[in-house]
Amino acid sequence: MILSLFKRSSGAKTARSLYGDVVRQARQPAFYGAGGVADTEDGRYDLILLHMFLVLERLNRVSPEPVQLKQDLFDVLFEDLDLNLREMGFGDEGVRRRIQRMVEGFYGRMTAYREGLTGGEGALEGALRRNLYRNVTPPDAAVGRLAGYVRAQTASLAALGDADLLAGRVAFTGPEWAPEGDGQ
Repeated sequence: MILSLFKRSSGAKTARSLYGDVVRQARQPAFYGAGGVADTEDGRYDLILLHMFLVLERLNRVSPEPVQLKQDLFDVLFEDLDLNLREMGFGDEGVRRRIQRMVEGFYGRMTAYREGLTGGEGALEGALRRNLYRNVTPPDAAVGRLAGYVRAQTASLAALGDADLLAGRVAFTGPEWAPEGDGQ
């Protein structure tokens, strides 16, 4: 993984740009306040994965499918998580075990959110409760706001041109419940 940090391909630059947008959006204070997400390492990780899901789902609709860009985006995510774990003091073996669990969690969440968006009424809310809110008991209103946010972001990203996305530009909108100045 360390050697991949030195990759400077245009795909890696695009992936880093997209990932930067994902992280900036996931760090918005409104998610942790009125959004009801725990302001912890787990809460921040889960919000990053939720936004990665939104971007990856949109990339799935580009033709031809940008397989390498999606892989680069995945690699950038886990390089960042690896670096953060090391900065927190975990050694090689601890990082390896945690990254393995995070990769499994990543795929599980991608499936849960995809099924939540295509499932019936309450399916997305259930997926959010099990994953994003797994360590807290949020008010129903917070879960509803976040489910509405995910649906709105899905629609907004669907309207984004493929060229913008492939150039590393994603246009998230701020959470509608955020006070003025908290959104992007």
